[in-house]
Amino acid sequence: MSDRGRVLKAHFAIVDNVHHCQLNEHFTTSRRNEELLDHFILRLIGFCLFAYRHDLVLCESKQKPQIDIVVYDLHDDYELVIEVFNDNCDELTKIYNRAKSLYVITTIPINDELTSWQLAHNRAELIALESGFVNALEAVLARSLHWDVCVEWDQLSITTSECYVSSQVLISWP
Repeated sequence: MSDRGRVLKAHFAIVDNVHHCQLNEHFTTSRRNEELLDHFILRLIGFCLFAYRHDLVLCESKQKPQIDIVVYDLHDDYELVIEVFNDNCDELTKIYNRAKSLYVITTIPINDELTSWQLAHNRAELIALESGFVNALEAVLARSLHWDVCVEWDQLSITTSECYVSSQVLISWP
């Protein structure tokens, strides 16, 4: 269970120019126990990048295995998983074996072990963002997240009440 300092109200206005849609997402979320702040930020960014899929589930901490974002098919199997890389390729392999499609979010420079893993698991796709982008979002994180998000083919920008940050995004879009 999360304490009050970890619970956040998220309000995302997303303009997705890749999938030609505009979305307003409002929900309450929380950082998992012992979840690092950069992991939490990357998990929220993963949600924003795939928000055009209205069947996304931002997974709770009590779900086992503890994946980040999932879309279930009609048989409750993993149709799509979006996972933040946490330096453990064995966990990625377990998820890869259960998911029809896997996207792994990381920061640039990409870890050599992850690059090798991805070459051996060709169905998995990498999403790479600039680490300074994630650091800037960490600095302005508050109890309430009000993000205006713009998704382009190779660029992601987020505007908050305090700052504007953008990053090159390396992704193979579905």
